[in-house]
Amino acid sequence: MKKFIILTVIAFTFVTGSFASNNEKTSSKAAAHLEANYANAKNVTWTYTENYAKASITIGQEKLDVYYDTYGELIGSTKTMAYDKLPKSALETFTTEYTFPDYQLTDCIAFTDADNNTNYFISFDLYGESVMLSISNNGTVSPM
Repeated sequence: MKKFIILTVIAFTFVTGSFASNNEKTSSKAAAHLEANYANAKNVTWTYTENYAKASITIGQEKLDVYYDTYGELIGSTKTMAYDKLPKSALETFTTEYTFPDYQLTDCIAFTDADNNTNYFISFDLYGESVMLSISNNGTVSPM
């Protein structure tokens, strides 16, 4: 179930839905969590769907998206990052198996779940088709 939630959040990061949520309890609990855990957040904007609430925030120069479930519980957060900051073993794998110019890097994000576990996701364009890879914290690369 946890993997399903993570994959759902990642999919929503690339394609955001637009269904409205009217659950005020969810939004107040999520807002309280955001305020308590991201006190330096600026430019906070909220997006609500029927499956999650997303707070897009800026801390310093870094932009993050923080996701909450329909009960206002933290799912996790995502941030865009430079691909060269990925674990070294992952860099070696995808730079030898997914070579430029055939594979053109389009996104690289870090997803940190509610338990503070981080996984990485990168996407490539391959002749108009999107290819997504999941990278564990230890550097294991898996196609999605």
